[in-house]
Amino acid sequence: MKKLFFFIVLICITSSVSAQSAAAKEKVKTLMKDEPKVKDHVLTDANVLYASLIDDGTRRDGFAEYLYYTLKGEGIVVYKVVIVKYGSQKDPKRDNAYGVKIGEFKL
Repeated sequence: MKKLFFFIVLICITSSVSAQSAAAKEKVKTLMKDEPKVKDHVLTDANVLYASLIDDGTRRDGFAEYLYYTLKGEGIVVYKVVIVKYGSQKDPKRDNAYGVKIGEFKL
């Protein structure tokens, strides 16, 4: 009986987290449409936002911080914001699957 109860509680927790993540992703999608510099974005299941910008040769740590606090102000929890160079997913110098990192912010 205890195992059944534990299983039901686990399913409820998992489904509420998934729903919350889906809602957060939709809210992020809406917010990113309002940011003209952001060409594309991905919010991972680990609550890391990858936003791609056209590279102008400068570090984008400040823009990453701005996005972090904008999302936080909207009640969206992200653990890190990473800015990557737009269109660099296949670049041999890429830092990860999302591209060449040009900025980052995390607390």
